[in-house]
Amino acid sequence: MLGYNVIDISSYIIEYSNEIGSPVSNLKLQKLLYYSQAAMLVELGQKCFDSKIMAWEFGPVVVEAYQHYKEYGRDVIPNQEDCKRMKLDGKTMKIIYEPSKKIDNVTKKIISKVVDSYSQIRNPFELVRKTHEEDPWKNTDLNQEIECDEIRKYYEKQPEKIYGV
Repeated sequence: MLGYNVIDISSYIIEYSNEIGSPVSNLKLQKLLYYSQAAMLVELGQKCFDSKIMAWEFGPVVVEAYQHYKEYGRDVIPNQEDCKRMKLDGKTMKIIYEPSKKIDNVTKKIISKVVDSYSQIRNPFELVRKTHEEDPWKNTDLNQEIECDEIRKYYEKQPEKIYGV
């Protein structure tokens, strides 16, 4: 199965994080995307999303998601209400796009478990440090793709690391 769109997954992570009182910055979002990908690869043998994960200075980054949310800088990212307004017979109609409804419940459960595991971490640089200590980032040259196969192999041997243990 092909993975989901990374912006849809990001929107779900943001929405769920805000719901549990643990809002995320772009930096923390990047690490949650990385660990969500690892969890899906290990638990279901499939990708969570299709976008590449790159080895950047501050750890794994999904460039597409980083670019999408960079306007928030270091601030927390609010829930993303995607909507379009249309005029029909002089009346405005709002069509709301809810990305979380596109994601199946099994995937949501795995992502939620990842988010819950890191919900007490307020300083995203703790996650930067953690990813820097793990082989997929350590063994990838800066600005190169961290291969999903390497992520899967590493975390299959120690799945507890996906969830912060």
